[in-house]
Amino acid sequence: MVRLEIRGKGLPSMPLVTHALLYAGYALVSLTIGLALSQIGGAGAAESFLGGIALFSAFAITHAGLTAAAAAGAIGRSEKRMRGEIEKLRDADRSFNTDLDDMAARIEGLERSVQEIAERPAPAPQLEAPRAATPDLKLIDHLVDRLERAVESRLDDMSRMPGGSATRAARGPIDLIREALNESRVELHLQPIVALPQRKTAFYEGYTRLKDATGRMVLPQEFIPVAEEAGLMTMIDYALLFRCVQIVRRLQKQDRRIGIFCNLSPRALSDEQSFPQFLDFMRENRDLAGAVIFEIPQRAFDARTSVEARAIAKLVDLGFRFSIDQVSALDFDLADIERAGVRYVKAPARELIAQWAKGGVRPRSAITREIDAADITAVMQRYGVELIAERMESEDEVLEILDINCGYGQGHLFGPARAIKESLMEETAPPPGFFDQAGRVMRA
Repeated sequence: MVRLEIRGKGLPSMPLVTHALLYAGYALVSLTIGLALSQIGGAGAAESFLGGIALFSAFAITHAGLTAAAAAGAIGRSEKRMRGEIEKLRDADRSFNTDLDDMAARIEGLERSVQEIAERPAPAPQLEAPRAATPDLKLIDHLVDRLERAVESRLDDMSRMPGGSATRAARGPIDLIREALNESRVELHLQPIVALPQRKTAFYEGYTRLKDATGRMVLPQEFIPVAEEAGLMTMIDYALLFRCVQIVRRLQKQDRRIGIFCNLSPRALSDEQSFPQFLDFMRENRDLAGAVIFEIPQRAFDARTSVEARAIAKLVDLGFRFSIDQVSALDFDLADIERAGVRYVKAPARELIAQWAKGGVRPRSAITREIDAADITAVMQRYGVELIAERMESEDEVLEILDINCGYGQGHLFGPARAIKESLMEETAPPPGFFDQAGRVMRA
């Protein structure tokens, strides 16, 4: 049965048939009263009919007014209730995002603490353990102990298996890297780089992540030194670059003008066997020159050899540009990096604040007068170089970075690095045999 959907407070909705019956009742009552008045007052039939219609109209108008008032009240209460629910959802979303960012920042801080502890020299033997320790160090010690026990237990299980000791002895970090490359377990993670102060995503930075056969993520500090020593870092960089090129093409099909920063090791630039093939690949994709930016560390850029400088120049001739990251010395030579095709400089936000805003350090340029901190980015732009403040983790850092007119920001505050979708990971994987040099290295 069709029902009237609008409900008023204390007035349940009625079926349309009920409304029709009420109107019929109004008509009957009006007719009855009209006939009674004609009998009592001696009025004619026409006058009685008109009187009945007038009375029916009064009933109908009153009924319609009450129904409309009830409907208006119900709509108002529903709208107010919906606004309240929407505001609750917004509060919950803001709270969730805040908790997620805090968790990501804490995890990164914990990883840095673990790495710092791992790099410290072993202390001299002590008769007594220190009496006091910070909660973070206690937590790290507890986690390390658990990991050590788990690893020892796993190694014991493997040693009991037939051939377990031989297998363990034959395998090492280099074997894990080779397997990851051969079996396409090289993942692409992207972290946004936002324009300030709007915080709209302008670029992404691509990171390489490897997985072992169990699906465990191999940390960069685990595989990068080993890969560089074994000469595999070039192939890892090429695999990352291939995926970045495919991602950029997909973004352009969606009319999204977003670039991707791709890390490139000095070995990839100086490898005379593989670089020509790499250069041919970039020549075929030179239409992406404005969207693919190569990134190298400051220490590698400053120590670049003549072979590496020529390789950089060949890529610049194709229209590609470079970015310098891991910047620690902020007194870099602007004319030098301009000639080398560098268009972006990425420096930690804390270093920018400490050295530029508070320490008085300035990049070297043709301008001899004293430069205010707020004018440094304008001077850099005169040399065609943009500044990106990275590792931003707090709103206070954003305010101080905006004081020096920095145009871009990157860090957990704006979003951590996340893996691309698994389906997209498969679609953008380098095809078998794409790198001939990789095949020779893999079989080494």
